[in-house]
Amino acid sequence: MLVISPPGFGKTTLLTQWRAALLNAPTPKPVAWLTLDDADTDPNRLLAYLVLAFEATGVDTGALGQRARTQALDPDPQRNVAALLQVLRQHGQRMTLMVDDYHRAASPTLDLVMLTLLERGADILDFVVASRSRPQWPLAALKARGLVQEIDAQDLVLTQSEAADILGPSYDLAALSILHARTEGWAVALQLARLWFARGQGSLLGLQSLTGPVADVAEYLAEQVVMALPLALREFLMETAVLDRFNAELADAVRGRSDAAAMLMQLRPYEALVVPLDVSRSWFRYHLMLADYLRTQLDPQRGREIHRAAAHWLGRQSDWGAAVAHAVQAGDEALAIRLLQAAGGWQLVLRKGIPYTQGLLRYFDDISLRTDPTLLMVQSYLHAKLGDEPLAMELLRLAEVSVADRPELQRDFDVIAALVHVYFDRLDDDDRWPVRAEDAMQRAPDDLLCQATLLCVGAVKAISLARLDEAIAASTAARARMRVVQSPLGENYCLLHLAQAHAMRGDLQDARRVIDEALALAESNFGMDSSLKALVGCFKAQQLYWAGDWAGAAPRLAEGLSTVEHVDGWLDVFAVTADMGWRIALRLEGLSAALKSLEHTAQQARHRRLERLSALVSAWRVDLNCQSGLMAQARQEANAAQLDRAWRAALTLGPNEATWRFVEAGAMALMRLHLALGAPREALALAELARPWLQQRGLAIPAWRLELLSLVARRRATADEAGTKASENPSKPLQQALEVTLAPLIQHDLAGLLLEVGPMILPCLPSAEGQWPAVLRKVVTPLRGWQAHPPRQRTLFSGKESEVLALLIEGTPNKSIARALGISENTVKFHLKNIFQKLEVDNRAAAIRVALQQGLGASA
Repeated sequence: MLVISPPGFGKTTLLTQWRAALLNAPTPKPVAWLTLDDADTDPNRLLAYLVLAFEATGVDTGALGQRARTQALDPDPQRNVAALLQVLRQHGQRMTLMVDDYHRAASPTLDLVMLTLLERGADILDFVVASRSRPQWPLAALKARGLVQEIDAQDLVLTQSEAADILGPSYDLAALSILHARTEGWAVALQLARLWFARGQGSLLGLQSLTGPVADVAEYLAEQVVMALPLALREFLMETAVLDRFNAELADAVRGRSDAAAMLMQLRPYEALVVPLDVSRSWFRYHLMLADYLRTQLDPQRGREIHRAAAHWLGRQSDWGAAVAHAVQAGDEALAIRLLQAAGGWQLVLRKGIPYTQGLLRYFDDISLRTDPTLLMVQSYLHAKLGDEPLAMELLRLAEVSVADRPELQRDFDVIAALVHVYFDRLDDDDRWPVRAEDAMQRAPDDLLCQATLLCVGAVKAISLARLDEAIAASTAARARMRVVQSPLGENYCLLHLAQAHAMRGDLQDARRVIDEALALAESNFGMDSSLKALVGCFKAQQLYWAGDWAGAAPRLAEGLSTVEHVDGWLDVFAVTADMGWRIALRLEGLSAALKSLEHTAQQARHRRLERLSALVSAWRVDLNCQSGLMAQARQEANAAQLDRAWRAALTLGPNEATWRFVEAGAMALMRLHLALGAPREALALAELARPWLQQRGLAIPAWRLELLSLVARRRATADEAGTKASENPSKPLQQALEVTLAPLIQHDLAGLLLEVGPMILPCLPSAEGQWPAVLRKVVTPLRGWQAHPPRQRTLFSGKESEVLALLIEGTPNKSIARALGISENTVKFHLKNIFQKLEVDNRAAAIRVALQQGLGASA
């Protein structure tokens, strides 16, 4: 139910009476109540208050309630909505949620949260939302579905009979008629008139003599009511009017007195003007009309003193958003910055999430945001998490200048610089990334969290350089510190780095144990549907992928991609998810899905300026086209990327270059290309270069992937020498090579590595199927299915669109296309519009590029 009207029509009174009726019904119905203010535009702040409002009604919110109390909900609001709905369904009782003053926090993100609750919670929740303006919801559609009904201002105008109930029996019909006509049935004006007359100050003649709109009448009445109050009450009203909401403790703190509770008791008859915000009548706000009047009466200097006192008190309550807001209103930027530092500084992004931090930064002006080192560091880290490389680096450079004469901030800057560089894969400075605990202690001797963060960055650097022992040592030391400072979020990142290092060197049992531990830690601290759990789920998907459970890996991968792209992602995560993503898409969904997956990764790489990821995409495109039989496209992609030259150059780079992922991906792509072109010896030569290079660095899984392709190449090369078919029984040396190659796959259950080779591995497998180990039995059926039904390009286009696209790719102008196909130029434009839409582009050049990337040139 939407209750929409301007101020003063009694929306809050209506909700209060409605709530009382529900609670006092023969079968009481629980009601959660929430009054919004300007700070609630942060969807997670709103959701935290919603969780606590339901908890106050008796709902067991469990760990979700604890996270709400500490403002540590998941960074993704939709995950928090899902968790809240799950809690409410477990509670098992239909409830009513009343939201007052919705207009004060209305925003697109808040609208999305409320719409999700409305649509997905309709079976367990009744909504009553009061607002001065209609929310930006699809109201017509919601009303058509029966999800929304509306009460507007006309419905809330009081009749003369209802006015009599408010005013009491002291007025005859004529007087009542005058009062109703002059107030136009406006609830607040009638309440003010009642108070005015009750104090013996008002007269019907004076009311009739007022001119102007009814709002002016109400404003006049409010002034008269206030002026009739005792001096102490008037001063109380004026000094607390600058507070959007307050309780007795806050009112005492800002006034330097201890009589607020008594004052509030004296104001109970004035509920038309002093509105309680919660069931326990602890928190209050003033009616907007009264607040506006009172604020004009307060001395500006006194107002700033009150704001400053409120900032200090709210900071002690850890209500950082309201505290910072009051400090800024006091004109005390230094206090506001100190409060942000007390709230955690840059660690707010880590502990409270992106939306919460963005909400605090909105209070500061542009000059402060561009000059203060603390604000610059917070923003740099924030934009690094969001993937905005140019802005994050610019802010980091500004912060570096700002901290030059602030040695107490140098440590924080070192940490932020390390984090920002990691997010954008800028790991060229070894001195910044300690991997030994003693080095981290020297950098930040008194701060365990900073030590742990630096060691985590060192672990990422070590993984990129394939220094896996260093990565394991750094991750282990970082985890110990994260546990001491009780940061389960930070501990999870340590576990991810640790699992990656174990996995790459072939310690699969340790890697699986660590990832399962990370999943349990994320779930116990952040809930079943948290973004952190989704991020960990990407690495769990990798383990399922390696084990051959591609169908099980796919949903975990899909769930984690949103987190990786919008909340938290660095090159390791992008590379892991992308490598799995296109290979799974190719086999489970087809060529178009795999091509789209790679194009999406390429866009992410361009957006974040991740050059290593872009290089990987170039290699993967060659690999994909080879697997799909699109050899013209594969050669084109390889030549355009100069893949062979770039790959050989990578082999010659020194130990401080992060090249191993490209060496692995490039070798796989080039080997497939040579195999597809009938040149197995060239493929073997590549393997002989790459495999020892990888083994020397302890990269077991990448080496095993190449050994499987080498097996195929060796078999084909042997068959070519003997002049026999590659499908005949393998020779003894080939059998020995097969046993050596399959041994680690059997030991660690790595069926997925066989699946990614594809059907061309089938002739290499032993002929006695009855004696096959489980890892081979698991893959043979899907491999044979893929052999019988190879991936095909699913045409997106009609016959005529395909003809137009073929000529477009050749660079043919519209007029020439029309002549060649015997159609009008307008018809050509029509087909081009459809082609652009299907390719998700908006111009000819982009259409040609995407069509070639998707292998449409030959088929069109």
